[in-house]
Amino acid sequence: MTFEVLISAVVGLGIYFGFSVFPYTQSLLTTTGTAVQSAGINITIPLYMPSLMDLKIPYTYLQAGEQTWGITAFLVSVGVMVLQSYVRGMYLGGLKGWILNRKIVPLFACGRRYFGDMIIWSIFQTVISVLILFLAVVFVPFGFIVMIALLFYSLTPYLIVLQNITFLNALAKGPRLFRRYFGTLLPLALLALLCTLVVSLFRFLTPPWGYAVPLLTYACIGTLLIGELMRRLAAKLTMDGETSPDPPLGEVHSHKMVNAITMLLVPVLVFVGAFTGSGGHLSAFEFGSKKQLDGISYNTNFSDVFYASDQMYTAYEWQTSDYHLAIRLPDLSDGRKPRELRGIADITWQMNEEIRTSHGNSTQIDVQPIMHTSRVMYRLVRETANDGSFYYSSLSGSSSILPGEERPREPLSVQMMVSGDGLHISVMQYPTRFDVSHVFRVSDDGRYLIPGTSQVNPMDFHAYWFTTDQSAENLFELLAAKNKTNNIATMNRAYLALACAMQEGDGHMVVHLLETMRRAGVNVKVLNWDEVTWTNNLQGRYQGTGLQKTLELLTKAGIQGAYEGTELLEKSDETIGVYRIEVPFPDGMIPITYKESKVDGKLLSVNVMDIQ
Repeated sequence: MTFEVLISAVVGLGIYFGFSVFPYTQSLLTTTGTAVQSAGINITIPLYMPSLMDLKIPYTYLQAGEQTWGITAFLVSVGVMVLQSYVRGMYLGGLKGWILNRKIVPLFACGRRYFGDMIIWSIFQTVISVLILFLAVVFVPFGFIVMIALLFYSLTPYLIVLQNITFLNALAKGPRLFRRYFGTLLPLALLALLCTLVVSLFRFLTPPWGYAVPLLTYACIGTLLIGELMRRLAAKLTMDGETSPDPPLGEVHSHKMVNAITMLLVPVLVFVGAFTGSGGHLSAFEFGSKKQLDGISYNTNFSDVFYASDQMYTAYEWQTSDYHLAIRLPDLSDGRKPRELRGIADITWQMNEEIRTSHGNSTQIDVQPIMHTSRVMYRLVRETANDGSFYYSSLSGSSSILPGEERPREPLSVQMMVSGDGLHISVMQYPTRFDVSHVFRVSDDGRYLIPGTSQVNPMDFHAYWFTTDQSAENLFELLAAKNKTNNIATMNRAYLALACAMQEGDGHMVVHLLETMRRAGVNVKVLNWDEVTWTNNLQGRYQGTGLQKTLELLTKAGIQGAYEGTELLEKSDETIGVYRIEVPFPDGMIPITYKESKVDGKLLSVNVMDIQ
């Protein structure tokens, strides 16, 4: 169990500093046990040492992101393999002494005695596992064939310890003894599958219990199963005359005080494991004070303009509240551009939680946004924006919400980005079950996060924008950057996109939409303004307006029913309808009058002449 806790700490450090640990950050390779996964429940046969990896239980609640290989990852992985081989020798040697002779043998002496053969077995096992991976990529049955063949050699480490023979001798005898003793070991294997099925159910407990309970129970149950396997195997070897003398390792006499301390270490190890598995040990690398920033929230939705544009035009809903960010960043304003940024930020934001209310014999479940302050671990990698500017993103690094008192409705993930000058910090919160790659978008200059609209459930993607300068100028810059990715696929209801562009004060988008309408044959009547004049006029209407009121008006572009058309009956007839919508601003309305066919909905004309 001590080794498992150590692995949790090392894997967490790897995610924080950017190196992978083979095979513990690998999801495709299984180097111990024979695991079968189905619907999140795993059954396995523990081999050599109980390992959480057998049950596909992660060693940390941190989300690893992309795997990072290099010299550091290689050296750490080799170091872990060497340590594991030594610990495995201690573990199996200690079990042998107790099971066969009821003696407590010196564990460190066992580790030294069997270390050489165990490290060779680890290398052999790793090479075969990599071979299985590549063969499975080429042709899946090849991978299964090699995996089954490896199973025939699974007794090798036990034979090394029980018979005190070399790796090569044990490897040569392994398949023959596996076939001979298969009937004896099969009932134990079936019992192991049942036990590990029960243990794997504990993974669904809330953090950190989903780590701590399997860690303790599997260490105990797995040790009992492995001990029984060694006892049966030793008995069969003795019956067949396959015995070897024990090395003179000596015996350790137990003392009550030592036994008591050992028992007390068990809950301590469980606590330390839960602490490191939750990323708590990473706080040791946090030095210095954190900068406090206020923020605002925005998210996409199935807005009217999204549907009218055939899902090609994104607009946002905005919200202000007590959103705050405490973060420690280096000074990026002097031109220094480090390769990575890492740390732990404190974010005050909202999470959807289930609120249960009992009414007699019934229970009502409501989902409500609840304000929480969460700790977020991040490792942001320097990226290059479209215009050559730098920014930092967790997409190529990692970011995770550290387990705390929050109880969200479902598991959540988080992504972060920081502008190259460090002035703008954006965070996206979303359910883990969704793919964020199609939604997480960055402006061409790397300053702003401009999320796209998910076609699955856009309301579940919440973006937060933190900066020291929450000005209208920055707000309109973000919207203009977002609109560079927008377009319209059809002229039907194109006036909605025009209304949104005007609402967002984007003269460039207004001119683009008007020109697109003209090219499509729509009769456009509008003031002869260029994009700068449009921008100055539209943004000028927000002059002197508070941030709260500005965001309320901008939100109309991202919702449904904000621009309801009123039919002008005196100008309409049976085939052509004339309608009027109004775009609200702090100083009044800008009306848009349009004509469309009542037969096929084709847009015929747009009039935006009544601008004060």
